[in-house]
Amino acid sequence: MKTLKITKKDLDKDNKYIGETELSDWQNPYNGNIEIDENLGYVKFEKSIVLNGSLIAKAGSGIEAGLGIEAGSGIEAG
Repeated sequence: MKTLKITKKDLDKDNKYIGETELSDWQNPYNGNIEIDENLGYVKFEKSIVLNGSLIAKAGSGIEAGLGIEAGSGIEAG
């Protein structure tokens, strides 16, 4: 399975994801894992994150949910 690595270059000045890969299409989920690089603070997404894989935020990075987080298998926090 492929892994999309989100780094500082994929974020705007407000830490919002501006990368080229579409991540919010419910009809066509991202088929892979997403890894957020370390020390980015909270990374914001305009819409949903829809994927068939894992979402991992390394130390010093994270995501924040406005309405909720759902997972098929589970959610872990360190």
